Amino acid sequence: MDFPGESLPILAGIITNTGKAMATTMKYIYAVSAKDFYNIGIKDVFRVALLDPTDPSKLENLGIDINKKEIKDIFDSVEFQRVQHMICYHLAVRIPFYRKQIEELSLKDKQLKIIYDAAINEGADNFGEMINETYDENTKLVKQRQFIVPPFSSDWFRRYIYTYIPKLGEINNRNLYFLGCVEAMFPLYYSAIIAQMKKVIFLLQK
Repeated sequence: MDFPGESLPILAGIITNTGKAMATTMKYIYAVSAKDFYNIGIKDVFRVALLDPTDPSKLENLGIDINKKEIKDIFDSVEFQRVQHMICYHLAVRIPFYRKQIEELSLKDKQLKIIYDAAINEGADNFGEMINETYDENTKLVKQRQFIVPPFSSDWFRRYIYTYIPKLGEINNRNLYFLGCVEAMFPLYYSAIIAQMKKVIFLLQK
């Protein structure tokens, strides 16, 4: 069944909203890391956040304060605001992979490009070319024989942090906990966005 063209903005919205949600979840992870993190189950944060990867509002029910000055100073900075746009870009360039991973996503190349362009227009950006993947390269890769989707990695995030937000790159227990959780968060959210798209596609094609 052909995917309805008028629904393409919905898929673009899943990408951009997931990027925003991931940036918000990072605030909660950093807030948790200020406490006795050896006794706090980070699984609770992920479990609630991944219920809907596009909407982090349910995290407010955990009672974790993300409005403390030390958190706002880092996460409300211009340097960190770029992270959200870069996550959106990283998710957007993987649109060709989504078609391969979701059998129900019977989109034409032109439709995939429309979704990608919509995400870029919403602010997805590869600041400083930190992210090695591009939409065009991934389009070519996915057509190769025996292609395997590469992992959704946070490597670029670490490089960006060390370069532009050195406070998060300092070697201490809190930062190591934060960066370790973020490393786990990327593939978890990638699986969640695939599941979310499958759910939405099912509803749109009914």
